[in-house]
Amino acid sequence: MTDPYHLYYFKDKADTSYSMLDGFTNYIELMNKYDIKTTFFVLSEIVDIVKEQLLYAVSCGHEIACHGKTHIRPIDLSLEGFEREITEAKAKLEDTIGQEVVGYRAPCFGIDDERYKIVKKVGFKYSSSKMDIIGHPLYGELDLTSFDRPVKGIFAKDGMIEFALATQKFCGRHIAISGGGWIRLLPWTILMKPLITKYLKNAESYTLYIHPFELSRKTMPKVPGVGLLTDIRARRGLGKVDGRIEQLIMMLKKNGFSFGSFAEVRKQILAAEVDLAAIQSSAKRMG
Repeated sequence: MTDPYHLYYFKDKADTSYSMLDGFTNYIELMNKYDIKTTFFVLSEIVDIVKEQLLYAVSCGHEIACHGKTHIRPIDLSLEGFEREITEAKAKLEDTIGQEVVGYRAPCFGIDDERYKIVKKVGFKYSSSKMDIIGHPLYGELDLTSFDRPVKGIFAKDGMIEFALATQKFCGRHIAISGGGWIRLLPWTILMKPLITKYLKNAESYTLYIHPFELSRKTMPKVPGVGLLTDIRARRGLGKVDGRIEQLIMMLKKNGFSFGSFAEVRKQILAAEVDLAAIQSSAKRMG
């Protein structure tokens, strides 16, 4: 959960006193409308600002997870600095909500294998930091080849779960279809909706992520010092996102998907692995 000034392309340019975090409350109410339990990845530096909303979200059955402290990409921090930041962020969130925080998402998906090991070391039990788009200037690279894949798009190893973000091939390139700016920026009816529809036909999982400002009722102010394309990137589609999310919910239901927080899905996967191991053990004894 971030404000516009946390966006990488607004770094050190946007007004840090202008908040669009009302979108957080709007998203909680949207999920409550459909009785969907979701996960909010929160920066610890804004926790005091949104404490009431966080506690309200928890009271509604939603999960609070960690997005770091300041939205600096992990790969832009030293290993020691990264460990210190996510340790402090995890503790801050836990102190605020009174619950263990088990999930982590890397800002801008900017993480690598070394820092991924630290995520597990600090005590996180799952992550959603893998984006399979090659050559993106912000994203890092994670090697998940040693992980099992109990569900398409979900990876598991030694109790650690990675929820990869959905992509779909279009004109020879993979683009993200899992939310964020993509469902806001790109034409919905003629591009994103058909791509998501195609993906869901053979999908076993789907992850949606969204920023609070994309559901805010406020107007995003102009940011001095940024170019026209960056300004369009930040503003295009604002005011339409909630409607597109509702359409997406209907699409998921039509395709037989159920909904849950990352923590809930993790528990289901681990329980299924235990059941499978028990069946295999029983089969060996019978053999």
